[in-house]
Formats: sequence, structure tokens, C-alpha cells
Amino acid sequence: MSIWVYLILFLVLMLLDVPISFSMMTTTALYCFETATNFSLFANTMSNAMAGFTMLAIPTFIFVGSYMNLLGFSDDIFDFAKALVGHRTGGLAHANVLASMIFAGMSGSAIADAGGLGAIEVKAMTDAGYDDGFSAAVTATSAGIGPIIPPSISFVIYGSMTSISILTLFMAGFLPGVLMGVSLMVMCYIMAKRNPEIAPTTPKQPLMAALKSGVKALPALGAPALLLGGMSGGMFTATEGGVMASVYVVVLSLIYRRFSFKNLWETLRSSVTTTTMVLFMMGAGQIFNNMITTCGLMGKLLDGMMSLSNPFLVLLALDAILLFEGCFMGGSSILILMTPFIMSLSLEMGFDLVHLGVVLVLTTMIGGTTPPMAPALFTTCKCCNVSFEKALRPALWLLIPLAVLLLMLTYIPALSTAVPSLLGLM
Repeated sequence: MSIWVYLILFLVLMLLDVPISFSMMTTTALYCFETATNFSLFANTMSNAMAGFTMLAIPTFIFVGSYMNLLGFSDDIFDFAKALVGHRTGGLAHANVLASMIFAGMSGSAIADAGGLGAIEVKAMTDAGYDDGFSAAVTATSAGIGPIIPPSISFVIYGSMTSISILTLFMAGFLPGVLMGVSLMVMCYIMAKRNPEIAPTTPKQPLMAALKSGVKALPALGAPALLLGGMSGGMFTATEGGVMASVYVVVLSLIYRRFSFKNLWETLRSSVTTTTMVLFMMGAGQIFNNMITTCGLMGKLLDGMMSLSNPFLVLLALDAILLFEGCFMGGSSILILMTPFIMSLSLEMGFDLVHLGVVLVLTTMIGGTTPPMAPALFTTCKCCNVSFEKALRPALWLLIPLAVLLLMLTYIPALSTAVPSLLGLM
């Protein structure tokens, strides 16, 4: 059977709305049946992919993000951001972006962040008179910052698959994440300045009120600070840091009298469910990648990319492929599916894997708000009862600075490697 049949089958299954993990498993099973391949080899690969020590960081990261969101600690962060910049032109849009930068992407998914913290942010903006379409667009695009700025599950997954230090990837994502936030804030300012009706100015809060909100938000910042500080100081790994952060947020909920067994159980249950989905997808992704390598499809895809010859064109084609996939698939799915290909491309072309990892994560996050599907934008609109069509136009304007940033990051590797190099991690 032609190798392209397997690829077409995979694409057809996804178009039929079959979950991506089952699409990959089905395609791999057909290949094993047609070629009389011992499926136990793929089964061992699947189990090994899910059993790595680094993978234990995923449930703890998810737990911390979900628990903080459920107990209202993310509200405290948004209130603090609002106190800092809420009175500026487009102020609550800036607060939205700042909250996404501070809270980061501990859920590992821009779509999840958009549907969680995003609902709070959209409500706060619309209650202040902001246009609901503009509010949803800002929320969806800013949610993509989370998986870039550490701590991030996206980099945990990428690091576990490439054997790159998680701390190195965290630091590599820091500067691009900040630039992403700043570029969005600049565009929000321009849009609010040109059309004040979509973003009315809110009164400036008194200094004491701003300080009070800052003090209230400070404990919520302790979880990512503990994680990154401990890893940077060599006190513990990402997995151990995730456990420490989990203990921290539970103790914090006790101190602030927000703890309840009901909330703890709900968070544990949702974390287990999400973790199971991610790990199963990783296992399915590994055997699918083994299949496309064994049947020769990976080699043909690489040959197609290499035929472009010019590294400039190769990177541009990679961006285009990742953006296209991001329009239809979640970030974690693309990471698992594309990382082996990127590793092979790096080997052939001499690209830095840390640099490509940041490009991979950023591109897939941008794809989440890119038509025609724009899954992050669609999720935000659905959760907040906002018309998708109304949010699409401002979202397209917000994509402009992100597209410029993507091109800069793609062709200036120092933007992603400067911080880890400065810290002696590369």
C-alpha cells in the first residue's frame, strides 16, 4: 500500500472529527496489519513515551493552574493588572494581556486558558463598557502568551521528546513571551485610540487601592516564582518543582480560607482527566511518528523541505505548515506530531533545537486565533456568549503584530537563545 494512503486516511479521520489520538492509532494499526509488523514494538514505544520522569510534571502543572483558577487566585492577578494599567487608553485590554503574562500557561493549553481565566477577563471588560467582540479577541490572542512564558507544559512536552533541559526551554521562551505581550498591548492601544467606543477609559484607582490589589495578588505569584526559582537554583527538577508548587497552592488555600474538599476533589479529577488525555496523545503520537518514519513518509517530507535548499525558505515553509495545523488542532497535538519532524529537520539543516522549539510553540499558539477555524477564539466566544463573527475582525488586527514577531523570532534565533545563553544554560 502506498505510504500516502496512510496520510490520507489520517487526514480523513480528523476531518470526520475523530479525536486525533484515535486517528493516529487507527492509521498505525492499519500499517501494522498491512505490513505484518509486530505491533508490540509500537506498544513498547507508546508505553515508554508515557512513562518518562519528566512526564510527571504535567499533572502537577495542570493541578496548580486549575486550582488557582477555581479558587479565584487568577482573579486577584487580573485585579492587580487592572489597577496598574486599567486607566490607560485600552486599559482593561492591557490588563488582560498582563494577566495572561503573569498567570502563564500552567494548563498547557491556550484554548484552556482562554476558556478559564478568559471568561473572567471578558466579563470584566464588557461590564466596563468594552465592546464584547474586541474583548473576546484580546482574550483569545493573549491566551497564547501563557504557553510561551514559563512555566509551561508545552515546553515540558517538547523537552521530554528532545531531551533538552526544561529550564533552558523555559528561559528561551521568556523574552519572546514578553515581546508577544508588549506587541499585543501596542496594537490594543492603537485600536482603542482609533476607535474609543470599543474601549472606554476607566477611572484611575487610588494609590492605596492599587497597592492593596498588589499585595493581594502577591501570594498567587508564589507558585511560578517557587518553580522557576527552585529550578534555576538547582534545588529541584521540573517534576519536583511541580509537586512543590502543588503543595504551595493547597497551603495557600488553607491560609486564605478558600480550601474545601469539594474544590480539591474537583481539581484533582479534572487534572487526572486532562493528564490522561495528554499522555495518551503523546503515546499515540510517538507510535504514529514511528510509523511514518518506518514507512518512509518522514523521509519524503524531509526531502520536500530540503528541496527548497535555502534555509530562509525552509523556515518560512515550516512556519506556514505550523500555522495551518494550528488553525485546526490544539497546541499539544501539534507539538507531539511535529517534534520528531523538527528534530530531523534540525539534524539535516543545522538549526538550533531550542530556537525551533520556541518557534514551534509560538506558531501553534498564533494558529489558535487564525481563521478559518481559530479554535482558541471560537472557545472564548462560546464560553462568553460572544458572536464569533463579531470577534473575528478585531482578532485579525491583533494577529498583525504577532505575525511580525513570528517572522522576527524565526529569522533572529538570538531572541530565543539570548536569555539561556546569558544564564549559562547553552
